[in-house]
Amino acid sequence: MSAKRKKSLIKGNRLFYMIIFSVILYVAWVFGNQQIKLNALQQQEQEKQEQVAILKQEVLRLEEEIQQSNTPEFIEKVAREQLKMVKPHEIIYIDSEKAKHE
Repeated sequence: MSAKRKKSLIKGNRLFYMIIFSVILYVAWVFGNQQIKLNALQQQEQEKQEQVAILKQEVLRLEEEIQQSNTPEFIEKVAREQLKMVKPHEIIYIDSEKAKHE
């Protein structure tokens, strides 16, 4: 083999290795970016699942409240707390210290 041919072969190999290295580097970069995005999406998924669990508990609480809404105890509670109604001959005492903090 001549020296010129050896040099062109080495240059060709060097170019080939640079191309391979560039491709590997690009693939690693893409993989890293995808991993970062995947981690962010998994975090979002976990947050959404927690929100769903909280909302399911709220739905159960509200369904229970709906079921109890026809009971006399619930009607009395609403009448006393929200409508400020009292029974006949009943006197309401208001704690002025407690009222200041509300």
